[in-house]
Amino acid sequence: MKAGPKAAVDDSALPWRPRSKGSARFAKFCETYIKVPKGTGARSPLRLRSWQRDLVGSVLDADPRPRTAGWMLPRGQGKSSLTAALGVYELFEGGEGATVCVVAVDERQAGIVFNIARRMVELDEDLSSRCQVFKERLYIPNTDSTFHCLPAEPKRLEGLDYTLAILDEAGVANRDSYEVLTLAQGKREISTLVCIGTPGPNLDDQVLLDLRSHAADNPEDTSLVWREYSAAGFEDHPPDCSHCWELANPALDDYLHRDALHALLPPKTREATFRRARLCQLPIDNDGAFLPPGVWDSLSTNEPVPVGVDVVLALDGSYNGDTTALLVATVSPEPHFDVVRVWDPKGDTDYRVPVAEVEQTIRESCKRWRVQEICADPFRFTRTLQALEAERLPIVEFPHSPSRLTAATTDLYKACVNGALTHSGHPTLAAHVAAAVIREDPRGMRLDKASRSRHARKIDCAACLVMAHSRATWRATKKKNRARSFKR
Repeated sequence: MKAGPKAAVDDSALPWRPRSKGSARFAKFCETYIKVPKGTGARSPLRLRSWQRDLVGSVLDADPRPRTAGWMLPRGQGKSSLTAALGVYELFEGGEGATVCVVAVDERQAGIVFNIARRMVELDEDLSSRCQVFKERLYIPNTDSTFHCLPAEPKRLEGLDYTLAILDEAGVANRDSYEVLTLAQGKREISTLVCIGTPGPNLDDQVLLDLRSHAADNPEDTSLVWREYSAAGFEDHPPDCSHCWELANPALDDYLHRDALHALLPPKTREATFRRARLCQLPIDNDGAFLPPGVWDSLSTNEPVPVGVDVVLALDGSYNGDTTALLVATVSPEPHFDVVRVWDPKGDTDYRVPVAEVEQTIRESCKRWRVQEICADPFRFTRTLQALEAERLPIVEFPHSPSRLTAATTDLYKACVNGALTHSGHPTLAAHVAAAVIREDPRGMRLDKASRSRHARKIDCAACLVMAHSRATWRATKKKNRARSFKR
């Protein structure tokens, strides 16, 4: 972004007069003014593929122009670049007061789309000389036209008046945000909302699949158009079926590389997740279970953690009505796990966690093993962690932030399916791992309960497992520190 005043811009029209209309005109605009900002073909003119023309044509070639469009594609098809190019086109060609709004699931995703659009403008002299580039928006003073990106937060979207709005990652978008966007229409003769994305993990409640169902049940409704690239109907084919790959991935062997899909095949990723994200299939058995059947049992040695070895302790604490767990893991690239103790309310609504007992169990564990560190989320257990640290025990806080849990959960999953850890076969640990499910969003996957109900199966030992694996394997890469002793 150029520094300095933004006032000096060329107020003349773009030097082109194509005779084509609709998607053909958009394709000509891309060839003339849009450069690929990165990746395959970087800095070369953006030449639309036929399938991209079909997507855009579902809106630009329709008469009357639809109010809503749904586009469903697997990951890796260049959705962000296509939506950015469409937004830039509408900014320059949408007429007086054109307003383009790209709504993404969060600030990070919104920034991705905006930065692609910004770079497209900066790479062409004709576009950059007529457009002011700000931190979070593009603006053309001559027509008072604006392009901006926003996170999908309903309160941020109230009062919009757009010619084109694009809801990115509609498979995981907030339903309230979608409704605010769609209800903003009607102020202009032409105003279209494009919902684009890959099916999200929650198949029971998502905007993208609801649009799909409505389009199938109401083909006469011209206010909505639907386009999808998927291998739907071929769920009985194996996940490495080339026919399904080619059917669902129009960018395959173009700028989506086949070896990348091979590298993600189960068991490296769960089959249900692979089918949904890479084939746009909606498997019936997609219950979100953390591990494939049989994987956890195959890792059992029926042996405890030996006394006196270097270990990491992981604590998942609660205050009342919930389980508190303490897990031990050997410090190793392939750690061994066992349960130290679990405090379970067993349905007692008046149950309070015996905090003093938890603290004493940690002290006793420090006498039994050479404890390199004790990791825990400080939420609701700050006082305990401070007290133990005052006793010179090696406390390490492990806040349950999305970025930290995403990386730790992914590493744990890979270790399990690749046989890079073992465990004692403790039944409570096995039950908690079996009860854990995966919650996915654009930031990655994280371990979670199947529901928020008080009666949902517990996963506290599994939460300890995520923390303990992360810290034990990290410790194994560092020089061994002398564990702090605990005096009796």
